[in-house]
Amino acid sequence: MIKKNNIDIEFILVEPSHPGNIGACARAIKNMGFKKLALVNPRKKINEEAFHRAKGAKDILENAVIFDSFDLAINEKNLILATSARKRTIQWPTYFVDNISDEIKSQMKSEMIKTGIVFGREDNGLSNEELQKCHYHLIIPANEEYSSLNLSHALQIVAFEIRKIIFDDEINKIEVRDVVSNQENEKLLEHLMEVLKKIDFYDPKSSKQVKTRIDRLIKKSRLDKMEMGILRGFLSKIIDFEK
Repeated sequence: MIKKNNIDIEFILVEPSHPGNIGACARAIKNMGFKKLALVNPRKKINEEAFHRAKGAKDILENAVIFDSFDLAINEKNLILATSARKRTIQWPTYFVDNISDEIKSQMKSEMIKTGIVFGREDNGLSNEELQKCHYHLIIPANEEYSSLNLSHALQIVAFEIRKIIFDDEINKIEVRDVVSNQENEKLLEHLMEVLKKIDFYDPKSSKQVKTRIDRLIKKSRLDKMEMGILRGFLSKIIDFEK
């Protein structure tokens, strides 16, 4: 198992439909030395087939955490990476899985960071809303004519690339800040939208992309706890002044 510091990396499967795939993913996770598997609303329970496909990784299945919603699965994460090849109207920061930035690599190796690696449904991947809640998107550079990968195969590739990052001793050169969790970012977004409505800058009916673009800006900023406190205090003062 990977024992470098207290590295916290969890692989999150959103609504997996096939127990066999869940078991194969557990095996892939253990193959690469990781421990943590989370499931969001699995369509079928972990069954005998899942344990059969997991082979020697039965402990990964036994300790898998099941969440009722995507938001609950990512709430406590400081770094959320979504695997997706989907093109979007509003572009999100995206990397090939074998070419992740040094900053993100440093964050994944930090004891201060809780990382979630998100994989979508076997049939249609992650929704746009789910993708927008992640900090970065990862793409596996597959054949454009046939880029669809089995869920466990995709996870194996990503886990392999992350394993290489964890054991690369040249990476810890960037100072990692105590960045806030996804839940704190969501609260800031709602606070900011409340203020924008009060000052008549934002109308949800006519400015549909404003909230999405501000959300992207917040996630790109990777705020630390002190910066978050300053912004929340500033917004509270504006609301008090408007009263």
